[in-house]
Amino acid sequence: MVCLKLVTVKCSRNVYIKTDMSFKNAVAKGPYDAVIPGGMQGSENVAASEEAKALVVEQEKAGRVIGAICAAPAVCLPAHGEGKKVTCYPSLEKKFPDGKNTFQPDKVVVDGQLITSQGPGTAFDFALALVEKLVSAEKRKTVASGLLL
Repeated sequence: MVCLKLVTVKCSRNVYIKTDMSFKNAVAKGPYDAVIPGGMQGSENVAASEEAKALVVEQEKAGRVIGAICAAPAVCLPAHGEGKKVTCYPSLEKKFPDGKNTFQPDKVVVDGQLITSQGPGTAFDFALALVEKLVSAEKRKTVASGLLL
């Protein structure tokens, strides 16, 4: 979610989130281990925000993790990146312009520090890939076991 001031945001499934700080203040508290945009409306907001795009670009330049799920890979990533293997919500595959990124029809695709996933049904796989990238393969196994996956 991109928030330049304190607001209540209505998400795509009628869930409301009340921000506790502005986007600018949140960025100032970084750097972050991972930045993870997701959802159609949120992804469109990120793609339209110069501040949010700058955060994602800086994250990539610094070699930190970027995770993108559902619409986010198709909406956010084409605006600033290319040469990556990615996945996204299957009906959005056509959003990748001119073959700059390579769509793969997998649940989760890891390409360096970029982790992408298809959508709500792949969220556990996505989360476990993030755990492995941010912590370790052993921690991934421990978390998956605790979740009965």
